[in-house]
Amino acid sequence: MVEEFEDSDGDGTARNSRGRDTFVVRIWASDGSDAMRGHVQHVHSRKRAYFATPQRLMSFIQDHLQDTRQGQCRN
Repeated sequence: MVEEFEDSDGDGTARNSRGRDTFVVRIWASDGSDAMRGHVQHVHSRKRAYFATPQRLMSFIQDHLQDTRQGQCRN
């Protein structure tokens, strides 16, 4: 599926024309162990968080989506 984005704010930030949120997630191995570490960023608001557990990653995304539904996520 190809997603369509529009720059509705004129600031170069990609916003999905279907009202969906876009997150960039980077995950890397820590010291050759099974430990997971990563970084997640919401593209439009540029809010970000580092995480060491899948629960923290999901918490960031869920909190952000809840804020977006309530109209609180604005630059």
